[in-house]
Amino acid sequence: MKSCPKCGQQAQDDVQICTQCGHKFDSRQALYRKSTDEDIQTNNIKMRKMVPWAIGFFILILIIILFFLLRNFNSPEAQTKILVNAIENNDKQKVATLLSTKDNKVDSEEAKVYINYIKDEVGLKQFVSDLKNTVHKLNKSKTSVASYIQTRSGQNILRVSKNGTRYIFFDNMSFTAPTKQPIVKPKEKTKYEFKSGGKKKMVIAEANKVTPIGNFIPGTYRIPAMKSTENGDFAGHLKFDFRQSNSETVDVTEDFEEANISVTLKGDTKLNDSSKKVTINDREMAFSSSKTYGPYPQNKDSTISASGKAKGKTFTTQTKTIKASDLKYNTEITLNFDSEDIEDYVEKKEKEENSLKNKLIEFFAGYSLANNAAFNQSDFDFVSSYIKKGSSFYDDVKKRVSKGSLMMISSPQIIDAEKHGDKITATVRLINENGKQVDKEYELEQGSQDRLQLIKTSEK
Repeated sequence: MKSCPKCGQQAQDDVQICTQCGHKFDSRQALYRKSTDEDIQTNNIKMRKMVPWAIGFFILILIIILFFLLRNFNSPEAQTKILVNAIENNDKQKVATLLSTKDNKVDSEEAKVYINYIKDEVGLKQFVSDLKNTVHKLNKSKTSVASYIQTRSGQNILRVSKNGTRYIFFDNMSFTAPTKQPIVKPKEKTKYEFKSGGKKKMVIAEANKVTPIGNFIPGTYRIPAMKSTENGDFAGHLKFDFRQSNSETVDVTEDFEEANISVTLKGDTKLNDSSKKVTINDREMAFSSSKTYGPYPQNKDSTISASGKAKGKTFTTQTKTIKASDLKYNTEITLNFDSEDIEDYVEKKEKEENSLKNKLIEFFAGYSLANNAAFNQSDFDFVSSYIKKGSSFYDDVKKRVSKGSLMMISSPQIIDAEKHGDKITATVRLINENGKQVDKEYELEQGSQDRLQLIKTSEK
C-alpha cells in the first residue's frame, strides 16, 4: 500500500493513477521502494546468521575477563598480594581474618602486635621478598607442600602451605602464624581475666604451678588484665615477648599495681621464733625476716601487726595502717614489741619454772626409786602414792607390777616443764633398764598442800 502525496488516498503499490484526484504516481519511486525492501530482507537474513557467532564471541570475551578477574583474586600471587597489602597498610582486621583458623581465632589486637613484630624482627621489605619467593617455589614444586618465613634470629613467624585448589586452575595458599603458650607461675592461687581471640577469658592458676594462659601468635605483648588473689584485686598487664621464648612456651611477666611488704621486728628477742606471726589485712602468717609478704593492692590501705609467745603468753605489737599513697612495689615496715613487758614476764616465769623444776627433780628422784622398788618387790604399794588413784596410768602401773613387766628407770632429768592451773606437763629424760636414754612426757596434778601425783605418760 501507498498514499497519494496530493490527497492522501490509499492505493495499491501497482496502481499508477490516484482514483480520488487523478494524480499520477512516479513508477521509479515504487521500483526503488521494492528494491530497498528486498535489500532489507537480505540484510536481515545475514544478520540472523551472524547473531550466534556474535553471542559466542561475547561469551568467550566474558570467560577471558572472568578468568583474569579470578586470577587477580585467587592465584597464589594474588593471595600473597592481599596479605602483603594488609601488612603494609597496618590493616589489622584483614590480617586477623587471613590468619584465623578453626582452632585458633586471631583478634585484631593480636594482628596489630603481629604486624609490628614482622616489621621489627624481619623488616617489611625482606618479609615481602621472602614471602613472594616462598610462594613461587611452592607453586612450582610438585613435592613441597609447606615452608616457613623466619625472623633474623631464625624464629618461625609465618607458615605458608598448599591447601588444595581454587576454581580448578589455581593453587590455594594457606597462611598461618605458629603459636606458643605464654605461662604464669604465681606464688599463690590466682585468677587472671583478660581478652583473647576477641573474647573475655579467665584463667585460674594454682600456687607455684606452671599454667598456660592460651595460644598466641608471634609478637611482643602487653595485655590489659585483672588478677585476683586472697589478698585482693589488681589492675595491670600481662607482658611476654616471643624473642625470649622457649621451644613451645614463653614466660609471662606480671605488671600490676601491687605492693610487697617486708617486715622487721624489734623487741622480740625473748619470743619463741616458731611462735612469731604477722597479720596483714586480718590474714595471719608465719614471720620470717627474709620473707616478702604480698602482693597487696596499691589502691587500698593495709593494716599490719605482729605477735609472738614467751613462756606460753602471747604478746602483740600495735596495729599499723599503711596508707595507699605510701604503698610501693617494695614497702618496708618496722613493728615494735614492748620489750620491757616481755622481759619482766619472762623473768617472773623463769623464777616460777626454777621453783617448779626443783619440785619435779625431787618428785621424780623419789618416783624412780619407788618404781624400781615396786619392780623388785612385786609390790605396787611402793609406788602407788606417786600416782593418782582412778587414773588410767594408776591401773596400768598396777597391772604391770602384778605381771612383772614394769620397766626400771634411773637418773631422771627435767628437760622442760609448764604449769597450767593445777596441771603440770614435764619432759623427763631417763635411762631405762636397757641402759638407753629416753625422753618421756608426764602429766601431773598438783593437789592440796602442793602434793604432786602422776596422771599419764607417753613417749616423747
